[in-house]
Amino acid sequence: MIRSLARMAKVTSRSALRFATALTVCFVGPVAAIAATMEPIRIDGTALPQPKPDFVSLMPGELVEMTVPLTRPDLSSILPKSTATVTEMVLAQTGQQSTREDVYKLQSGEGLATLLARTGFTRADASAAINEVIGRASLRALPVGLEVRATEHGFAFSAKNGREIYAIRDAEEGWMAFTAIRPVERYVAYAQGIIDDSIYRAASASDIPDGALAEYIRVMGFSVDFQREVRSGDAFELLYEQAVDSITGDLVDTKLHYAGLMLSGKQLGYYRYDHDGTRVGWYDRDGQSAARTLIRTPISGARLSSSFGMRRHPISGYNKMHKGVDFAAPSGTPIIAAGSGVITKSGWLGAYGRYVSIRHNGTYSTAYAHMSRIARGITPGARVEQGQIIGYVGSSGRSTGPHLHYEILVNNRKVNPLTVSLPTGEKIPPELLAPFKKRVELVEAEVMATGSLHFAGMELLPSELASN
Repeated sequence: MIRSLARMAKVTSRSALRFATALTVCFVGPVAAIAATMEPIRIDGTALPQPKPDFVSLMPGELVEMTVPLTRPDLSSILPKSTATVTEMVLAQTGQQSTREDVYKLQSGEGLATLLARTGFTRADASAAINEVIGRASLRALPVGLEVRATEHGFAFSAKNGREIYAIRDAEEGWMAFTAIRPVERYVAYAQGIIDDSIYRAASASDIPDGALAEYIRVMGFSVDFQREVRSGDAFELLYEQAVDSITGDLVDTKLHYAGLMLSGKQLGYYRYDHDGTRVGWYDRDGQSAARTLIRTPISGARLSSSFGMRRHPISGYNKMHKGVDFAAPSGTPIIAAGSGVITKSGWLGAYGRYVSIRHNGTYSTAYAHMSRIARGITPGARVEQGQIIGYVGSSGRSTGPHLHYEILVNNRKVNPLTVSLPTGEKIPPELLAPFKKRVELVEAEVMATGSLHFAGMELLPSELASN
């Protein structure tokens, strides 16, 4: 048995050896033959792939250069500047000297053709001039009282947006019409002050324009109840821009750029940011919006005359729940929409008198009562924007004097407008944060240039502000 196993082992070893030798010949033989016939390839450096051809170059046709469109130029750099008189414009455009110039006002029921007849123009001249003016101004919308300055060679009147329409008769070319821009100079001003008893009196002492103050009250009105929260010793500051007509010296526009308030030691500061001409937003330094869903006091310069809650009714004499707040103000004082929304009611509503209600969203609604009149266009279904005038203070309905009755409804339930918690607006979009920060820096630089101390930016107390 042992010998048999030994013989099998020898046979197996010899078979394995023959298999291994054959395997070596099978693989080594051809490799050696190939190696003998191949020449080595030598590469200097690294071979780089060829660039992908331009797809456009493969298309038929010729390549041409295109000029990128230029940005839209400012109209003030294209249109001529208005002159103080029509006589000056006629002389500059035609070389003719006028012998007279008068001012005429458009009367009720009168059109431009009738007015020109009063100035002495013939029917043919008036018709030719009006044909040139059509398309530059809506002649059907000219307001009563519009001033038209006229000479024997032409006339001019003011249009919207600081523009004027001129119609001039040239001796050779006949009548021609064109638009001119009123020359305007812009000034930046900074104002600050300590509130003694009223921010309105303090602002008047600082000669702040009414337009800037109204905008300031609107912006701060999102966060501050001026009737209840402002105390003696609080401080305010504004940075605003004024546009002055270079010819007449009249103030034609006011734009607020910064609004600041020191309220019981707490600093509030909001900066204006224009969103590409689509809308204007107000934000603090961190980009948080100043806007809330609703404004607590949708009227300026008013006095809180009746609070929310149980009270003795001034007419019936019975105790009754007063589900709103009353703001006493002179008759005719503008009332603004506390938030953007849709008019749901507009007109007479029993004891409420002239009444307007606005639905702002699925949660909030507001109501305004006892108006002397409702503003034009405030009808059911109309869309209004926050701060838009919707009516004027009056004493219609069951009322003892001119005031605004104001209500806020949350899920159709009337709540106290002065204490209800209102959500804040959204932050400035992240992609606009960098340009907004630059805007803040520009405002800070303007304040520093005035030589004033910017208390909201430098954390000064009102006492320190007063000492400076």
